[in-house]
Amino acid sequence: MKVVFRIIGSEEDLKDIEGKEENVHFCFRPSEKNIFELVTRTPKLKRIQLPSSYQKTISNTTKTLLKMKNIKLLTGDIWGHRTDIDRFAEIEV
Repeated sequence: MKVVFRIIGSEEDLKDIEGKEENVHFCFRPSEKNIFELVTRTPKLKRIQLPSSYQKTISNTTKTLLKMKNIKLLTGDIWGHRTDIDRFAEIEV
């Protein structure tokens, strides 16, 4: 199944989140603060996708928060996508 993800390439992109996104892919290593900000600003959030190397550094506290909010933490990479052209990408889940 293909799903449209909002691509977040930096903390600056995080500031542009409108609050209606359901699926988000982080291209940078998010801090707990970044993830908490995303979760509080997007009440409809269902999935967060991170590259595998980044996902290994996510704290258990953050994983627990996501589980409590029923937000799935997915592993995956996006190669060659330019956020200056399009902020969204269709990804196989």
